[in-house]
Amino acid sequence: KIDISFLTMSQEVSFLDELGIPYIKLKHLTDDLVRNRLGFEKAKKFNEKKFLNLVRKYNPKIIVLDVYLFGFSFPEIILSSYFKNITKVLILRKKDKEKFVEVLENKGEILNNFQRIILPHSKSELEGTLSRLLLNNISKDPRFLISGPVFKKPNLAKIDFCRKKYKISTKDFLITVGLGGGGELKAGKCESPLEIIKDFLDIYPQLSKAISNLKVIISTGPYFSDFKKKFSSRIEFVKFEKNFTELIKLSDLVISTAGYNICNEIIQAKLPAILIPLYRGDREQFERAYYLEKKGIAKVFENGSPNELLKLIFNTKDNLDKMKLNFRKFSNWEQGNNKAAKEILDLLK
Repeated sequence: KIDISFLTMSQEVSFLDELGIPYIKLKHLTDDLVRNRLGFEKAKKFNEKKFLNLVRKYNPKIIVLDVYLFGFSFPEIILSSYFKNITKVLILRKKDKEKFVEVLENKGEILNNFQRIILPHSKSELEGTLSRLLLNNISKDPRFLISGPVFKKPNLAKIDFCRKKYKISTKDFLITVGLGGGGELKAGKCESPLEIIKDFLDIYPQLSKAISNLKVIISTGPYFSDFKKKFSSRIEFVKFEKNFTELIKLSDLVISTAGYNICNEIIQAKLPAILIPLYRGDREQFERAYYLEKKGIAKVFENGSPNELLKLIFNTKDNLDKMKLNFRKFSNWEQGNNKAAKEILDLLK
């Protein structure tokens, strides 16, 4: 007996259509908006107006925000007196250490506007980021919940669907390359994920010679143009795969950016990875990638040549079994979806 409506900047929201959940698409950040300060502010105001109109029409008991607290995505209007009597929940994902600590120390007092603050991370991950004193203070504060990571687990039935869809044989050595869905934002000084594909295609002929049963699936993400050139029948380009979590489970190795979701999916699948962290306005992906490398389940590739990437792939392939054993270090790691959902539902009682 709960009605839900979404406001989203995501371009790919077919899962909401499938669930029959109403949503409103907001303007998302683009290079044009980054270059044009006036256009940036207009788009932000447009989004805030859409947000306010939905709240007035919908009259919600609870608003859940899963946004970054700086820049384009945070709706400052939620700090206004209009929202004073609405219960507000913030899902506060870790960004780079400096900004994350600054927010948690409540500088700027944004957190005072939320009745619940959910940290979708494992306690062990936060221990590597926060001081013992700050983590202790959070643990004692009833507003905070350390839920564990919130992400999509693989569906066993859809794993078989992916196997048939991509004609994956049990003899194949499957490398899945993923770029995430964050776009390029060149004007925002964000590194381009497309360089990963270019480097990989440079070394593919050598890879395919050395690994006779090699199969490659490259997911470019919904923000990128299709690749028209036919490189090999053993390479498949896909713009968007909604069952990407299941595809990871089928893989022998993943090469990917180091976003929040993909890293949690790698841990869940117990799948060794080569992570190529990208600068997205902060060092978040670098911190996450090196954290997983330190745990022995991933190797980090940064600022190297295509030939160095080739060597790293061979090195990782030779050490897959050893790396898989290191997933035992995540014995206390568990999905936090239900815990976070229960926390929100309890506010309705």
